[in-house]
Amino acid sequence: MTTYLQRSISALLFALLLVSFTSAQQLVSHDANGSMSAAALNERMAKVYGKYAVPETATAVELYKVTYRSLDANGKPAELTGLVAWPAGGAPKGLVVYCHGTTVDRDRSPSRFKGEGEAPETIEAITGFATGGYAVVLPDYIGLGDHKAAHPYPLNKVNARSGVDIIPAARELARQKNYKIGSSLFITGYSEGGGVAMALTQALQAFTGPEYAVTASAPAAGPYDLSGTTRKFMLEDTGEQVGFILRVYLTSYAVNFLVKEKKLRWRDFYKPTLANALAVNYNLSPTDDGVIRNIGVTTALMRSKNRLANVLQPGFLRAMQRNDRRNAFVRMLHENDVYDWSPRVPMMLIAIDGDTVVSQVNTDVAYNAMRRRGVPAERLRRMIIKDTELNHLNGIAPAMSKARAFFDGGFAAVPAAQ
Repeated sequence: MTTYLQRSISALLFALLLVSFTSAQQLVSHDANGSMSAAALNERMAKVYGKYAVPETATAVELYKVTYRSLDANGKPAELTGLVAWPAGGAPKGLVVYCHGTTVDRDRSPSRFKGEGEAPETIEAITGFATGGYAVVLPDYIGLGDHKAAHPYPLNKVNARSGVDIIPAARELARQKNYKIGSSLFITGYSEGGGVAMALTQALQAFTGPEYAVTASAPAAGPYDLSGTTRKFMLEDTGEQVGFILRVYLTSYAVNFLVKEKKLRWRDFYKPTLANALAVNYNLSPTDDGVIRNIGVTTALMRSKNRLANVLQPGFLRAMQRNDRRNAFVRMLHENDVYDWSPRVPMMLIAIDGDTVVSQVNTDVAYNAMRRRGVPAERLRRMIIKDTELNHLNGIAPAMSKARAFFDGGFAAVPAAQ
């Protein structure tokens, strides 16, 4: 009985602390990031969405960079940044939180976008939702934007906090600007952002405030099953250079977090030549192209023959193969699985058929686990986009067009979802 009471009291204190901390979240500052005219939005949308284009708009979109209070990867207070994009005159349909995909490049963070230039995923989120009566917020994440730390890749649950806390920040910005945003809240994201969107939807179920009540969620092409499907993908030896470099790039981004935040060593994971090259690369201001190019050159000089066994430390490779949680890398994958839970809001899981980067198996694993938990078909559907022209890289806009239709009209608006 004593143990039960202690646990109950501890749980209550934690809940009170969480609510207190949450209610204290507030916008720190904001900066105008420019705007996009209706003509520019329609032109960009036609270019990136193509045959999946959503209806054109007659309304300009205003852009703001926001700095807001949140938590870092160690649960300590931090100031994070993100982008708010809303249609001039109001956003009656509500607020969409869009969680972006993988990048090591700080300059590709959503908050750096000022309405011009190339920012493919940010543009797809803005043109997909802000053109249709929604305000859109895009968290940069921990370790990106203006936050100086290692990004906790691919930690779905850790990164979800940046999405939780940008919600009241965006609402506060709207209050300060006397701008009206509808009360509905929608969650989506793609690739790494699909996993973060799933974790964010789950995390928000623990919050009781009305501004955190999710209306619908549409995670897309996300690595929900990190310890299983994603780990197996990372281990797959394709024998060809593109797939090999991709796997080294993705694992290196995760190792960078363990090195900088958990005080492990590059040589715990990679053989010395590659470990040294990656350490130098990530200590500079890395870009995606720069890291990928460095991996390609270094592994070629190592005569790796595009084989993981020739670049990974044997102990790390064995731990991955055995799914050994004693290894820090494997353990953090397990800790950030987000497939085995019960969403209480309508959710449409979106995947690209034939995706060779984030396999549809992630979506299937999540769907099946949720159905086994008793989540009814009336609340959970899968939308598998079957188009031979699509792959993981160009599937963002098609996925967001399905999410937009779902947010606009529910499952009835996406009859192919089953």
